[in-house]
This record gives sequence, structure tokens and C-alpha cells, in this order.
Amino acid sequence: MEGQLTLVDAPPHRPGDSPDAGELFERHSRMVYRYARARLEQQDAEDVVSEVFVVAARRTPPADLDPSAWLLGVARNVVANQVRSLRRRRALVARAELAARPSEPDHAPWLVRLDALRAAVATLSPRDQEVVAMLAAAPLTPEQLGAALGCSPRAAAVRVHRARQRLRTALAATEPAAPTTPRPERTS
Repeated sequence: MEGQLTLVDAPPHRPGDSPDAGELFERHSRMVYRYARARLEQQDAEDVVSEVFVVAARRTPPADLDPSAWLLGVARNVVANQVRSLRRRRALVARAELAARPSEPDHAPWLVRLDALRAAVATLSPRDQEVVAMLAAAPLTPEQLGAALGCSPRAAAVRVHRARQRLRTALAATEPAAPTTPRPERTS
């Protein structure tokens, strides 16, 4: 390879020279790769080299600046972007792994209880269902509930009391009886 220049033999840049992207790549790709490889894994370093020379193809280095210095500045910015991207990717993978884990504690008992509550509400009259739904939607005062229902606050309070009482009864009918444990006898 006697007539061919290697990266080590490349003639120095002279001010006023405006090398094209191919020439820049020939002269400086190994230098850019070494810089990127010092900070990143091989595949990522190769991506950095590609991106640096895409930038070099679009823009020309300033005439008063050595192309190798300009390319290293571009490489520095590309490496910084790559490092940020890798951090974001790792954080995303960590979040995905965390979301994929089974939830603790098991919510199945709560779902069974919710189904029983829904079944109990379904047995109530439409008037009682309306009161229960309003109270479940928002913590209303008797005045607010009365205004929403079109009745006095006192009548609303009575409706709430009766609806809750009927709901308790309906809920007790849908749940299995809990085992009773005898109370210990008190000694005075």
C-alpha cells in the first residue's frame, strides 16, 4: 500500500481547505470511533461515528477550525445524546419490569367484595340506588344532596339513612356468614 495514505499519514489540515465528507471520513473516522468507543459500547460507538459523519456531510467545518477538532466537538454532542438515550432506555426497561411484576398484595378479595357490593346495590329500589350512587360519587352534605334530589336537607338525610340501612341488609344477605368465635367469659 505504498501510494495510499493511512489515517496516521494523513496530511495535516491547512486553513482554507474545505474537505468533503468522504475525505473527512477517510482522515478522521478512526479518531472519532476511538473517542466514542472510550465512552460507549462497540455498537453504540459505531452509531456515533455514523451520525457524526452524517452531520459532517450536511455541514462544513468552520474555515478557521481544524476539522478534527470540529469533528470531536460534534462527536462529543452525539455521545452526550447517546448517553442520555441509553439512560432513558434503561429507565424505561426498569419501569416496564416493575409494571410487569404481580401486584402486591393480591386484590382478588377486594374484587369479590366489590362484586358483592354491586350485587347488593342492584337489589335496591331505583330511589335508593340514586342516593347511594350520589354519595359514592361525591361526599355531599345533606343540603347539597337535598338540592340534587330536589328535596329538603332533612328528607335527604332520611333517604340516606334508609338507603344505607337497606344496603347493609342486602350486603349481609349476599356475603357468606362469618364463623363466630365464642367470647371469653369475664371475671369480675
